[in-house]
Parts: sequence; C-alpha cells; structure tokens
Amino acid sequence: MKILDVGAGPWKYPGSISIDSNPIISPDVLWDLNKYPWPFEDNEFDMIYSSHCLEHLEDPKKALEEIWRIAKPNAKLILIVPHFSSRLAWGDIEHKNVFSTLSLHNFSEEYKILSSTKAKFKIEKIKLRWSPPIKGGLATSTTKKLNFIIRILDNIISALANLNIDICERFWCYWVGGMGEIHFYARVVK
Repeated sequence: MKILDVGAGPWKYPGSISIDSNPIISPDVLWDLNKYPWPFEDNEFDMIYSSHCLEHLEDPKKALEEIWRIAKPNAKLILIVPHFSSRLAWGDIEHKNVFSTLSLHNFSEEYKILSSTKAKFKIEKIKLRWSPPIKGGLATSTTKKLNFIIRILDNIISALANLNIDICERFWCYWVGGMGEIHFYARVVK
C-alpha cells in the first residue's frame, strides 16, 4: 500500500511518503504545497493522510483537487483540520482557512450538480474531537496528570458531540468552548 502524508510536519504517518515545505523536518519530498501540480503521477497513492495542513494553504479546494488527482480510484483519505469553533483554528496566525463538517460536501456525489470541481469523494465518516492529542511537552508528574484528565474530558465531550454533529456545530460547540478538530474519512470517487 502506497501512502502519502501531506504536510506531515514532525509527526509523519507510519509507512508513508511525506511531502512538506519545511526543510527543518526533512520530509521525503520537499515541496511548496501551494505550487501545482504536486510532483506525483496521477492515480499513484492508495491512501492519503493529512493532519493540520489544509488550513495553512492558500487554496484548499485546489489542494483537494490535487489529492484527488494523485489518489487511485477508491483510495482512502483521512483529513484532519481544526474546527471553526476552536481556538486552534483562529489562534495560529499562519492559518488561512477554517472548516466545518460541511467543508467537503461540494466534493461529494450528492452535490455534484452544484459543484465546480470534477474531484469527488465519498464521505464515509465525520468525527469531531474536542481537544486534539497533546504531543511533546515536558513529562512532569503534573503534566501527566493534566494530560490524563484532558484525555478523559476529550473522550466524554467528543462522544457527546458526535451523537449529533449538526446540533453540536449549530449550538453545543459554543457551550463547551469549541471543538478542536474535524476528522474526515473518505474514499476517492473516479
């Protein structure tokens, strides 16, 4: 299985080829992701993973079209982006875009009449996370206890949010301090 990690940063997806514009992290392919086409052939990858990259790009629609181009038919797509209600979405000055659970709808088969793109994805699942996982940091006993409490809260709040994503996005996310991430699981339709 050939896997591509788009905008891998320092946490590369296991067994993948990484593409990133940051030379400090030594990606497998050093490339400005705002420059198209990306240096891959059509229909090259069985799976494409991207975590916290799309919000940094100038044109996420163009990036999704490029992901579609280089993915094989029925390839798996895992896309993780900050939720619009999150401090994370607005807190990074390098973020150029925010996302909701509806952000991929124009790429789905149901909306092909309204869409201006030939790139299509079958959205299999959308999940919200209240708090993204804590990576790095100091491993003090206080931090470990805090991380444990945050993980428990994350599991509880995320489970409640995913009972009804529409109600969560319309109302509930503002009551609990915003959702952290959206996880899209999709298949490439060609």
